[in-house]
Amino acid sequence: MEQPAIYKHFSAKRDILAALVRLAVEWPLELFGHITAMPVPAVVKLHRWLTESLDHLHASPYVLVSILITPDLHQESFVAERELVAEMERALVGLIETGQGEGDVRAMHPLSAARLVQALFDALALPEFAVSPDEIVEFAMTALLSDPDRLAEIRAAADALEIQTAPPDRGL
Repeated sequence: MEQPAIYKHFSAKRDILAALVRLAVEWPLELFGHITAMPVPAVVKLHRWLTESLDHLHASPYVLVSILITPDLHQESFVAERELVAEMERALVGLIETGQGEGDVRAMHPLSAARLVQALFDALALPEFAVSPDEIVEFAMTALLSDPDRLAEIRAAADALEIQTAPPDRGL
């Protein structure tokens, strides 16, 4: 039996998992850094970040979203990768808290809201049952917004943001 091509680039399964976690998370974190500096409401930033991040995960040749919740990440050797995943969660919590402070995100515990949004990422995990990234964003934003009737306005503002970064080459 021939090994998949990915094994030719890495010496161990641990190295593959670490690379996939970085591929899944580093670009959304970089994007977050660019978006947070923009002078627009947090819900606009959140919408654009979710859209771009989900598109990035969906377009990957690997099912990256399932990598983020694999029990293997709880092994001692994956401390750095768990920290990247936690950093993404903190970024999401921060956007939600800011949106709540601006009155655009409904009142609920920000960490719970972030984890509910992250749970929706699992809808990308099985390609044969996958929900489109746009549907996930719409569902998440409708649930989070204090006034869901503003979703079209927020989507238009998010789409109009000029992002000066692009996802990395998806090949390993």
